[in-house]
Amino acid sequence: MVYVVGVSSGFFGVAEARERPELAGLFKKAQTSITKGVNFVQLDLESTAEFEEPNLKEKMKKDIREKLGVSYGIHSETKAAGVEAAELDSAIAFEYKRAHKRIVEILRKSKEIDSKYVLVHSSESEPFPLLERILQTCDLVDFYGRSLSDFLKENKDLLDWVLGGKKEEIVNSVLEVWKEKGEKITIEDIIATFAKRKIFPKNFIIGEIWRGATLEGILHSIIVTIVSREEHYRHKLFKEFSPEEKEEVLRLLTEELKREVERMPSELIEFVRSKGLHYGPERIAYYFIAKWMELHKDPLWEKIVKAAITFFSAREKKSIEEWLKENNLSLERLTIDDENFRARYELWVPAVSAKYIFGHFFPISVEYEDPKKYLDPMIFALESPFGGRGIEEWYRLSNPYLYYFLIEEVNKTANKEIFAVALDLEHMLSSKIDPELVAELWPEEGGKFIRVIHAGWPSTLAPAHLPIKLGSRAQEYLYKVYYKFRLKGFGKDPKKECWIIFERGPPETFMDSVLALKTIVEFLEKDVPPEKLPLEFYGISPTGVFAEERQLATIKEHAYEPLRDLLVLPEEIHGLFGRAAIEKGVSPEKWKKEELR
Repeated sequence: MVYVVGVSSGFFGVAEARERPELAGLFKKAQTSITKGVNFVQLDLESTAEFEEPNLKEKMKKDIREKLGVSYGIHSETKAAGVEAAELDSAIAFEYKRAHKRIVEILRKSKEIDSKYVLVHSSESEPFPLLERILQTCDLVDFYGRSLSDFLKENKDLLDWVLGGKKEEIVNSVLEVWKEKGEKITIEDIIATFAKRKIFPKNFIIGEIWRGATLEGILHSIIVTIVSREEHYRHKLFKEFSPEEKEEVLRLLTEELKREVERMPSELIEFVRSKGLHYGPERIAYYFIAKWMELHKDPLWEKIVKAAITFFSAREKKSIEEWLKENNLSLERLTIDDENFRARYELWVPAVSAKYIFGHFFPISVEYEDPKKYLDPMIFALESPFGGRGIEEWYRLSNPYLYYFLIEEVNKTANKEIFAVALDLEHMLSSKIDPELVAELWPEEGGKFIRVIHAGWPSTLAPAHLPIKLGSRAQEYLYKVYYKFRLKGFGKDPKKECWIIFERGPPETFMDSVLALKTIVEFLEKDVPPEKLPLEFYGISPTGVFAEERQLATIKEHAYEPLRDLLVLPEEIHGLFGRAAIEKGVSPEKWKKEELR
């Protein structure tokens, strides 16, 4: 069977006291499926310490897989369960190294116990818009985990990019203005000259490092300082200077400008490897990596930015051209340099987030172990995180339509399918991502990368984990969405298992949910369009729990319950005789006549 219905084990940390003995460790969690009518269970990992359970490998093999015939996958740690989960898209050096080490350990241990997959939330790191209020260390890394300072030294064009041009061009531009206007030079004069020479300093980065300053402001301050110093030294106004004295000022100014322009890249490099605290320095790393991806036409940049625009325009039911125009964007200016594009972080941050995740799986430094060696046949699946209250759409990489292109690129680069999509409609809805729209936009044949589905009543308030009632509208909705993905290839390959997991709530939520999912699977495999679903899909059939014969028998069995304690039974020849009739003085003989009339 291609589609495998399973259940999640649940978390020991949030379970009721009566359930905790059944969830104390991976071995106990693996046993939870045996009374649920399935032979697959998703083990919800709460700590890597769970892998250290005594004799775990042997118990999982002999008692779970061989004796019970149960297989399983691992849902890796998540902040939703109060765990400091690995943040694979972090640009903070400490977190990148910690996350890499932790995910390698989880993959290695999961493979040792023969897990079918390891699933993680695609991004749970601090949302990009919130970084400016978060204190972080300035020690940053690139997407391979190398120091960002080394990355900038290797890519000197990025340093020129920050300044807006070559150092000598910047110095000459300022000197040109000074020669024309002397002491009356203003910041606006420098800005105008820069624009004329196509020098555009990236003040959104410069301001972060030099306390809100702009390059134009810094250079203007140098001029003012030197001229005022000369005035003070010579005790006369600049306009009273002799040509020789003005030449001296020009020489000092030239030296100071060169020194300042040379100093700034060096200070920037020092800044991104310092241990000092700063508000949201991770943004600086994301800006640099975004520009690098843009310049190198990185496939993740090209595909994800385009897909994001496609998604948001489709969501608003507008053409791409209309949507771009309304948002002051254009296809020719999809660059981090453009203020309007940069402000729409949801268009480009997902691409950078994806690049950092990609980097973990293709390390180029011996400092980082290659996680790929633990994959195949075990797969690594990415799932949308659930939307946080007030930040529903702010996570860096939550839309499966966007991280699909990461999965495609990883599999292409690795030359084998080691990454997969995990869909969770509840999580998507809580992030204001319409699953039906995602299904419509999904690439043709791209359904082959969907290997895991987390199922539940499609709530917008995650994590709800509500049951799926057999024959309900929720069951019908899930089928409709899954069928759309099946048209794109989901579950079409008979050689690949696809796991449809009911993510459980309390114990009483299981029975109907498992039956509903098995019914969904039955009709998916028959390729029945949603509009042609028969009554059997809703449980109404001669052999179903809602069969007409069973319902009629139930009705007859309980037919007289509304009359309980209201009837008496006189002599047999009178049959059932109402108490109300006796109280009104109706004789049994008259009752009998009325009964036979």
